[in-house]
Amino acid sequence: MVRGRLDLSGVPRLRERLLHVSHKPGSRLILDLSGVTSCDALGLGLLVATARRARHSGGDLWLAAPRPAVARALKASGLSRLLPVGSNRTAAIRTGPARPP
Repeated sequence: MVRGRLDLSGVPRLRERLLHVSHKPGSRLILDLSGVTSCDALGLGLLVATARRARHSGGDLWLAAPRPAVARALKASGLSRLLPVGSNRTAAIRTGPARPP
């Protein structure tokens, strides 16, 4: 679960945590964004980099439960068409494999 802002103040800490997450082949990384209050270009860039790293290792990244402001940022940037976004963590867990890159 991610909390706070995905901006200059929050991205470095989250990046550091995500670098230590093991991306095993076929694994799914689910980021619960319900605690994220805002997301700027740095945050969106981190999500893209994380998705690429997951796909490179044969896994995928799912975003779950973004608040309206974050959902708007994902939609405005076009990332909501590229990254799977679910209304909650359960949906991401139960859904089949991610869309191809």
